[in-house]
Amino acid sequence: MAKTLLLFGEKGKTVIAFGLLKRFMQEGLKVGYFKPIARATYKLPSLKYAAADVIAIKEALGLPEPIEILNPVVISRTTIELKNDIDTVKKTLEESFSSISEGKDIVVVESYSSPEALACIGLSVVEMAKMFNAKSVLVIDAKDRDIVDEILDRIYLYKFFFDKQDYPLDGVIINNVPIYFLERINDVIVPLIRDMGLKVYGVLSERSGLLSPTVHDIVESIDAEVLENKDKLSNVVEDIVVGAMSPSAALRWFRRASNAAIITGGDRTDLILVALESKPSVVILTGNLYPDVTVLVKAKELGVPLLLTPYDTYTTVTKLREVWSRVTADSLKVKEKEIVEAINKGVDWRALLE
Repeated sequence: MAKTLLLFGEKGKTVIAFGLLKRFMQEGLKVGYFKPIARATYKLPSLKYAAADVIAIKEALGLPEPIEILNPVVISRTTIELKNDIDTVKKTLEESFSSISEGKDIVVVESYSSPEALACIGLSVVEMAKMFNAKSVLVIDAKDRDIVDEILDRIYLYKFFFDKQDYPLDGVIINNVPIYFLERINDVIVPLIRDMGLKVYGVLSERSGLLSPTVHDIVESIDAEVLENKDKLSNVVEDIVVGAMSPSAALRWFRRASNAAIITGGDRTDLILVALESKPSVVILTGNLYPDVTVLVKAKELGVPLLLTPYDTYTTVTKLREVWSRVTADSLKVKEKEIVEAINKGVDWRALLE
C-alpha cells in the first residue's frame, strides 16, 4: 500500500512537492501526485478547467494520469454548492486517489489551501488527511513577516485545529527563510515547535530565483511573437525593468538588474540597442511596434531573445507579474537541479518516508 504525504499551508507547496517527488524518483520509488481540489486557472482543450500548477507537475514529471484524475474537483467562483452533493464529491476524490495510488510507493497530496478552507462543507485538510490516511505536513512561509515569531502562533492554531478533529498534525516544513531570520529560526523557533510535539522536517532558505519564469513562459503570457533567438527561450527571468527614459539614464538601471526582462516600445531604437548591450534575459517590445532592422541584427549577434507583444507597457507589466504567481512545467524543468538540491540540503526527506 502506498504511503501518503499531505502537504498543506502557505505558498511554496507545489515546488516542494515537485522536489520531493523528483528526489523519491531518484531513489527508485514509484511516485504519484494528487491535488484533490484546486482553483480553476487554466482551460483545457476539452474546455474543462484545471489548475495550472497541476498541469505543470504532470508535464514536468511525465505523469501518465489524465488531469481529470490528478485534479478531480475544480473550483471557479463558489464552493458552498458542493455541499449539495458532498457524497458524490467524496466518492470522486476517493476513486481518483485509488487510481493514482495503485502500484505506487508514495503519493504526495497537495491541499487546496489552508486547513480551514472548505471546512463548512466537510472538506477541510483534516478531512482529506483522514480520507487518504495521510501523514500531514504544514508548509509555512517565513518571508514577508515583520515578526517571524508569528509562525509559531500559526502552527499552534493549526495543531489545535487538527487536535480538535482527532487527527495528528505530523510536522512542519519552514519555507522561504530569509538569511536574516535563519539563525533565530534554527536556534529558537525550531526547538519550540518540537516542544509542541511536532517534527520539523525541514528549513528551506530563501532562493529568489527558484520560482522565476522562463522566457518561454513570458511568450505565452503576453501573446508575443519571437523576433530573434528562439533557441534562448529557456533563459530565466528574475526582474522586470521598464525602459522609458534616455539611453544614458537607462543604462545604469539595465546594468543593476539581474537576468531582467527589459520592456520598451519598438520605436525606441536607441534605447533598445542599449538594453541589448546589457545582456538581459529578454527584451520585450510593446504596442506591436516593429523595430528597426539594426535592432534585429544586434539581438541576433548578442543572443538576446527579442519579443514583440500587442499590449501596451502597463498591460505587459501586469501580465508579467501574474506569471510570477504561478508555477509552470518549463520553470520546474529549468530549475529542477536547484529544486532537488534545496530539498537535499534543507529537508529530511527520508524521515517523510517513514
